[in-house]
Amino acid sequence: MSNAFGGFLHISPLSSLTSSSSNPPEPAIALSSNCIRDYFGPVAQTVADCLNSRGPSTLHDLVSNIRQRCLKVVNEERGRLVDRLNSSVGKKASNEILDFYCGGKVQMNKARGPENAGYVTDASHIRAALIVLLHHSLVSISGGGKQNVNPKDQDLDSNSQQMPDPTSSQTHYTYTLLNERARLLPRYPRYVEHAKEIFEKEDSANIVECLLINGRMRGEEVIQMAWDMEQKKLQSLDDDDDEERKEEQNGEKDEDEDLIKEFHKSTSESKVTFEDDPGATENDTSNRKYAIDPKSQKILTSVVKSFQKLIEAGYIEMVKPIATAEEMDEMRKPQDKQDGINGGEVEFDINGDGTIVGRKKKRSRSSSDPEKSSNVAKKLKTENGSKSVGANDNDDNGEDDYGSNTPDHPEIRKLLSNPSLRKLIPPGSVYRVNIYMFHSSLRSQALGRLVKEMYSISHGQISKAANGADSENPLQHVGAIVTAALTHASRQEHAPTKQILGYEESEEDRHHRMAEWGTFSPSDIIPYLPSDVKKTFQSQVGGMIQNLSTTLVRMAQFQYPPVVVEVEEARGHPSGGKFEICTRQLLQRLRERILHRILSSHQGLVAARIVSILQVKGHCESDAVAEDAMVPAKEAREILHRLHREKYINLFDMHMTKTHNSATAIYLWHVIPARLLKTVVNNVCIALLNLRLRRQHEVEVGKEWMDRAKEAGTTEENAHEEDKKKYHAFCKGLERLDNACLQLDETLMVLKDF
Repeated sequence: MSNAFGGFLHISPLSSLTSSSSNPPEPAIALSSNCIRDYFGPVAQTVADCLNSRGPSTLHDLVSNIRQRCLKVVNEERGRLVDRLNSSVGKKASNEILDFYCGGKVQMNKARGPENAGYVTDASHIRAALIVLLHHSLVSISGGGKQNVNPKDQDLDSNSQQMPDPTSSQTHYTYTLLNERARLLPRYPRYVEHAKEIFEKEDSANIVECLLINGRMRGEEVIQMAWDMEQKKLQSLDDDDDEERKEEQNGEKDEDEDLIKEFHKSTSESKVTFEDDPGATENDTSNRKYAIDPKSQKILTSVVKSFQKLIEAGYIEMVKPIATAEEMDEMRKPQDKQDGINGGEVEFDINGDGTIVGRKKKRSRSSSDPEKSSNVAKKLKTENGSKSVGANDNDDNGEDDYGSNTPDHPEIRKLLSNPSLRKLIPPGSVYRVNIYMFHSSLRSQALGRLVKEMYSISHGQISKAANGADSENPLQHVGAIVTAALTHASRQEHAPTKQILGYEESEEDRHHRMAEWGTFSPSDIIPYLPSDVKKTFQSQVGGMIQNLSTTLVRMAQFQYPPVVVEVEEARGHPSGGKFEICTRQLLQRLRERILHRILSSHQGLVAARIVSILQVKGHCESDAVAEDAMVPAKEAREILHRLHREKYINLFDMHMTKTHNSATAIYLWHVIPARLLKTVVNNVCIALLNLRLRRQHEVEVGKEWMDRAKEAGTTEENAHEEDKKKYHAFCKGLERLDNACLQLDETLMVLKDF
């Protein structure tokens, strides 16, 4: 089969696919690989495919396996010519050679193909791509810090597994790719919109967006970036208002425009006042430099409160460090060894050419005495005219050893030093988005809409027919109740208060907390109910808790599918009873509806009906299936064989004799639910992968139009009518592809991630 995309590259050299393959053996893995290439580039895709093909690997194994596939066979004579040329350049042989090579070494390209196709041989590039995947939580890390662990004990005791220990000089890290998280990269905009919908604030959406784009970040960096985003939005609003005032020339100003103008005026004054006072001290200059106006202070306070709410609700989680601060300080202390390596991964070293060497490379220290080295640093800084800073003085600036040298804003440190936030957001703590909490929240909304569609409308029509058109439906809020109950269960699982604040939890308390997941009383879900639902229950006779408990008892009578289980009887209960949402049954009903819709669209209504009959009745012959489906036997047999070929149903043949005569055998058709779901999920992944490839190919083909659209202000864009029609058709096609990808991703989320 020829390649439908021509020279379009979308796989890496280590991919299990080929450029012309239409049905990958593992569609979910192929989809995650394409997402990594789209978001992080071909080098990261090569590293991810290597981890997929080889399984958990160390960095040394990664580099070796990638070089084995990407290195080309180099002629020995060419290598000798390059070495001879480098030696002649080193000896300053001729001015022409020096002018041509600028006095540097000639590097020979040893890769089989270009880097934009995923061919990489440099160990530093592979390591950088691995760090990117680690930073975005797409790769998990494990390794040996514990020594002399009995392999038999690892199967019995899960706590005896080797964990990474950077303080050990013999730690070997093993990296594993998380395909399920890589597949969620295109779903990030949905998380941002959901955060904005839940908390009804732009600050929350900005914080989630910063963490999704940049990966793991310190709390101070997240707040600073979200704060800058809000200020840029105000600046853009101010610029737009200025342009409108120039065009209208009316001179009218409303109150919001005056506030924005006053904010920018005070901001500009705060930037120049500290320079105008030549007699100010250094502390006064620093305070004036970071001085902010009340409007900006209000925005910063709102961002910090939104960050606090996201952590308390479980949508953002703290990343546990591999080692504590005390262990890292102990690791940084000078040791007796002079090899320069006191921890971390010591599997190999990389020389200047990027070649791996299998021994530790000894590096001499400038001074073994820390006091002497600090004095040398002070002397150098004094000679350069700058003030020396001690090793412990950087803690007040909020600088870290791995990030940028920009100090944290004093106002951010001041707000986070509040006792109410000190335990919740420790200084220097690293955070990431909790994907599982977002899926739980989206699942609660989906199941709430399902219950409302099934019971609220139908029972409302029956109630109006029996009691009159003006009577109120007692079950009109069942969807909101289910959503609130599932939201409370998600908070129990992903946002326990003691665990967030860092309190130690015993094993008994943890098991007790896990046993209480999902159960709730009416008073527990009141904070998660909408305001109109609260007013409705509060205005009725008996109060909110009693009416809510009565509604839950009535919901417990639903049988197909069951919605609520009454764990503790509500009558006489001090809290109005204990209930639990039947999440598994509701989710199964939602998935069955999606499966039936997919089968109806791709195989026809009769095929979907046959699959439903086999799910209910079990093993059936073709004649019985034809009779139940009310279709001719010949047509039923054709549909059954087509469904069997597509792996939707299974065939069980029972032979009556030892000769295995097909004429006397009995053939029974049946459905295995797990296999049916897996087949549908694989088909959805293949369709989503093909749509993404089609969109990427269209973007590559229409790159000229997109570049022209970006330069529309300086050049004449689409001067001809024919060009305009083609450009609008191109934009409309991309929009249709985006909508199709979003719908398929939502279907995949319900089938696989809920």
